[in-house]
Amino acid sequence: GLLFGFCTSLVLAMLVRSIFFGLLNGWPAIFGPYCASIAGEKHQTEVIGIVIAAGNGMQLIGPAISGWTYALIPDFPALVPSLLGSCLASLALCLFCLLHFRDKKAPKSVKNLPEGSATTATKQSITQMLRRWPVPLIICMRFSQGFALFAIFEVVPLWLISERAVGGLNMSEKQVGFLLARSGVWSIFYFSLVLPRLTKKLGGRCTSIIVSVFGIIFSILLPFCTTELTANLAHMLAASSIFSQFAVNVAFTNNAAGPTDRAIVSGFAVTVDTVGKAIAPIATSTIFAWSINTFGLAGDGLVFYIQAALSLVNLLCTL
Repeated sequence: GLLFGFCTSLVLAMLVRSIFFGLLNGWPAIFGPYCASIAGEKHQTEVIGIVIAAGNGMQLIGPAISGWTYALIPDFPALVPSLLGSCLASLALCLFCLLHFRDKKAPKSVKNLPEGSATTATKQSITQMLRRWPVPLIICMRFSQGFALFAIFEVVPLWLISERAVGGLNMSEKQVGFLLARSGVWSIFYFSLVLPRLTKKLGGRCTSIIVSVFGIIFSILLPFCTTELTANLAHMLAASSIFSQFAVNVAFTNNAAGPTDRAIVSGFAVTVDTVGKAIAPIATSTIFAWSINTFGLAGDGLVFYIQAALSLVNLLCTL
């Protein structure tokens, strides 16, 4: 992060981001298995929801702080925001080391090891591991969910700023920013309190069915909203439903593999998920522009219907 602050050209900035924030960023792969190892399979979705809420909170606050501190040093405009991020990363590393050494000093218990643990699991090839049912089904769910998640990130702002003549709400960038901020605050509340209680009471599969149905309904309703208030409410529920599918699918990925294979399966699932996320912004923005140019007012909802279809895929796979 600190190295990014010293970048003075676009090529260097892209190189630093691709290496340090892409190639060497292992957090997306270990996030799911780590939550499962801490909370166990029964309570992992609760922990995943809380971690997502914390991340959403920082994503809500971070851009504002970066905007306020950007260009405080004219020669290196991104240095101060990068320095703040590096300080937070250092704090997280210190906390991890503190907890790690404390756990090493605690007495270990080897009783009641789960089936498939390191002492009983047999080593398998990666091909066998990925072909074992239901891993292929879950990987399909991760791809469709990754596409859907970044599709809604991309297309909603485009739709909100579009002219009303083509089905948009003709909102300014500032209005869109406030709408997305309100949705961000809702997501912190939802993932901190609502989703953990829902999964604890109903289980992961029932929760996945419920949030998939909500994702279908509110993705379809979103382009029919004609006011900022209704659009905000529909976006809150659609986005949180799709993000909930991500949380539950992470738990499904953990459950599909034994503890010894979990990191490998999760790493492959994250790669497939990332491919969906990479395709979504280009595909959805292109489809949105094409549908409006081709069908006018009648085409503004096409991308949202595709979004609903992806939630339907998640629902059918869960069933």
